Amino acid sequence: MTGMPQQHDVVDLLTADHREVQELFEGYRTSADPGERRLLMEQITVEIVRHSVAEEQYLYPTVRKALPNGDEVAEQEMEELSEAERILGDLERLDTADRRFDALVRELYDVVSMHIRGEEDVIFPELRERLTPEERMALGLRVGEAKSATPTEPYPGGTQGRGTQGRGTQGGGTQGRGTRNNPSSHSGGVGDGVSNERPLAERVREWLSG
Repeated sequence: MTGMPQQHDVVDLLTADHREVQELFEGYRTSADPGERRLLMEQITVEIVRHSVAEEQYLYPTVRKALPNGDEVAEQEMEELSEAERILGDLERLDTADRRFDALVRELYDVVSMHIRGEEDVIFPELRERLTPEERMALGLRVGEAKSATPTEPYPGGTQGRGTQGRGTQGGGTQGRGTRNNPSSHSGGVGDGVSNERPLAERVREWLSG
């Protein structure tokens, strides 16, 4: 059964997403365990893709209409998210012990931080000014529904899936998903190993469109 997403102001909902990803990055920074670091990157990947898909479907069409330079702003933010997913794919092909791994994580953090600043410093204040509270709540509901449709467990039964089936998030959780359409059900690598499959970000997107 899929839980109904709670209704939130879209600005509050997406700001909470930003804080969650920042906390995952901090967990990576303070961890010295290769397996835990790989797990945290898996979690970061899923959270970024869930966030990106929801924004692409609902936030950025609204930004294009509501902001005077909405097309330019939306394109810039989408480019940053695409770059983040490219880096995530590169990370998945490396072992955590590879000297390039930490450098790519820092690059990823910089791109994600730029995205967060763009939304929190530019887009969110504009939305608070130009949309009514009711419009922001309606948009938040649609974003929450999109987030709840995405997988929260990249490796069910593996490093992240043990004992956490159906773990929810603020946008709404998912439970009872079969593995047939789950992007990680055919994963070739878990823990501190290197995945032999296509990047997890790509598989999450494929899962969403299936």
